[in-house]
Amino acid sequence: MICRRSVFFQVALPTADPYKCWLGSDFLNATLARYYESTSPERACDQLRVPNPPPGSVIYSRDVPSLNKMFTMHVLSIADDADTFSEWMNNDRVAEFWNMKGAKDKMHLPYLHRLEADKHVLTVIGSLDAERFLYAAELYYVAEDHLAPFADGAGPYDRGFHVLVGNERLRGPHIVPVWLTSIVHFLLLQDHRTRYVFLEPRTDNEKLIGYLLRNGFEKLKEFDFPHKRAALMRIDRDTFFQVGPSR
Repeated sequence: MICRRSVFFQVALPTADPYKCWLGSDFLNATLARYYESTSPERACDQLRVPNPPPGSVIYSRDVPSLNKMFTMHVLSIADDADTFSEWMNNDRVAEFWNMKGAKDKMHLPYLHRLEADKHVLTVIGSLDAERFLYAAELYYVAEDHLAPFADGAGPYDRGFHVLVGNERLRGPHIVPVWLTSIVHFLLLQDHRTRYVFLEPRTDNEKLIGYLLRNGFEKLKEFDFPHKRAALMRIDRDTFFQVGPSR
């Protein structure tokens, strides 16, 4: 039996021993009609959405042969992850791009509580063999986000995300493609209607832009947010699944 790579990596089955097929059990019906409707008056989109899993839920996992480790993502739990989040935000390297240095109680907890209540975003923590190292912030629907006016060709189910690596031990060019392509893989599996995944890094973040270009993204343009000059980066479903997530 022959299975093309482009088909194999699109099999969206829940994690269940002895077979693990990437998506957590909360997405048992990921491609079926189990959605919420956006009713926020300031959002332009009223499409139906896959609901966010509860905090702490494992939403994605896969073995990474090149690292000989298991990569997993779970929904950020304020009770369990806020201390780690605050520590990362006070890292000088992270603060250069996130500008969120400050006290956990005054700055970081209000921020996380606001995101937890926002249905259009999902905040997750990434781990390698259960060691937390990655904050994938605001896995969001572009049509309901401040990026919408600038996102060329974005449809109602297209997604975007922000990301930081906070664990200094788990940085490096051999790890970046793993988490980058895993996040894209998750977003494309979560909803089969998602065609594009967007990012909008600062134009001076040349290292991240370089990683994106080497892993299937294209640079569409540069534009101005109130707080930064950004590069609009995009990858489409067909391009991604020709190769699949980095191994």
